[in-house]
Amino acid sequence: MALFEKGISGNPAGRPKGLLTGRAKALYALDQVVAKEENLALIEDALEKTLREKPLWSFVNIVMPLLPKETKGVLEAGDRVIEWKSLISAAQPAAE
Repeated sequence: MALFEKGISGNPAGRPKGLLTGRAKALYALDQVVAKEENLALIEDALEKTLREKPLWSFVNIVMPLLPKETKGVLEAGDRVIEWKSLISAAQPAAE
């Protein structure tokens, strides 16, 4: 006999509302740490230093993961120029 019956949920009520997963708890803790002004200043300094020392690495490993998926697609396609406006970007056709 199979361990689970096909088509029958082992948890029909689903996860209880308000129950945080381990990842959600970790993100909440990170948010609490980053929200402190003194920590924010440290993070800003470290980001600026890393950007000056390793610009391509910074873009690929820090900026790219924060961008919307649509922007990543445009960057990978290589047929557009990205104009930075804070963390909001607007894609423009590349000049010929």
